[in-house]
Formats: sequence, structure tokens, C-alpha cells
Amino acid sequence: MESQLHELSETEMMPAVSLKSDLESEFIARLRNGDRQTMKEIFHAYFDRLFNFVFHEVGNDHSVAEDIVQETFIGAMKSAKKFNGKSQIYTWLVGIAHHKIADYYRRMKRDARNAPRDNMASERPELIEDSTSIVNFVESAEDKLIIEQALLNLPPDYRQTLILKYVEEMPVAEISQIMKRSPKSIEGLLTRARKAFRENLKDNREG
Repeated sequence: MESQLHELSETEMMPAVSLKSDLESEFIARLRNGDRQTMKEIFHAYFDRLFNFVFHEVGNDHSVAEDIVQETFIGAMKSAKKFNGKSQIYTWLVGIAHHKIADYYRRMKRDARNAPRDNMASERPELIEDSTSIVNFVESAEDKLIIEQALLNLPPDYRQTLILKYVEEMPVAEISQIMKRSPKSIEGLLTRARKAFRENLKDNREG
């Protein structure tokens, strides 16, 4: 099962597009000077990759992903002058998106608690039923569904950590910056997430 998780890094996702290191430094300096044109260039450089990340994080809900990515770039524009450049621009953007995604799930939980009891049967978001495959690397459609379900059934922080590690291929140090947790805490989270993912896979296959 663990080999299946490792293959997440081979998912056919949008190619990782980023700025060259020399442009990164220049863009960071311009950002901190409040250059709005720079933010437009960053938007075009990173939109597809960031959208793809958020899209999977919210269960492949296109509309929700669009809203969160828009909120992320608005948040980035507002906080650009405070960006210290200690992380890469994409890592900074994912960090902002991380908080927007967390806000989204908090709203979902609140709405579910406030929903009438007649609607409790449908309080599980339709994103699992309506989602397209989160992974395309498995030939069998049945295996795709099993892996998709295993990922989507994970708690949001587990799923996000796995995607950042095995799909975005980020080192623990960068994930630590994004999630504002110590590297040791991230390593523990990854261990628990992998275990939960394997258990979900097993349950889905046996079910």
C-alpha cells in the first residue's frame, strides 16, 4: 500500500511552473515595493499550479477552488509588503491558500451543525460523489475510485500534507512553513497520514 502512496508524485497534474531563482529575487523586491504589475505577473506564473493544488484540497470542486484561489491572490496582494522573501513565492502563496482552505472547512462544519435534522443525511459534501478522479496514474477505474476515496476520506490536514509531500514534492521544511508547524510535527503528521491512507485503502478494497 505504501508504494501506492509514493506514486502520488507521478500524478498527471499541471506541470510545476515557477519563476527562475534570479527572477524570484527581483519579484520579491518589487512586491515589497507595492508593484501591482508584479502581482499580475505572479498571478499568470502560478495560477494553474495553485488552482490545481486547491482543486484537489477541496475535493475537486471547481467553483470552490476558483473562489479560494481568487481569495489567495487578493490576500497576497494585501500582504505583499510584509513578505520577507525567506520562502519561495509559490510556498508563500500556498501558505495563504492553506488558511483559506482551513476557513472553508470550518464553514462547512459550522453549516453542517446548523443544518436541519432532515438534511443530516446529506451533510456529507457532494464533492466526493461529484469529484473527478484525484489521481490518474492507476489504469483501473476501480483502483482510481478506491484511491480517490481513500484520500478524500482523510482529515483535511492529512490530505494536505500528503499532497504537498508527494504531489507538490515539497520538502518537510517548506511544508512546515506553510502549515506553521515544526518540522518534527510535520514528520509525525506525515507518518499518521500515511498510516490513515493505507488503512483507508485497505478498507476500500475489502469493502
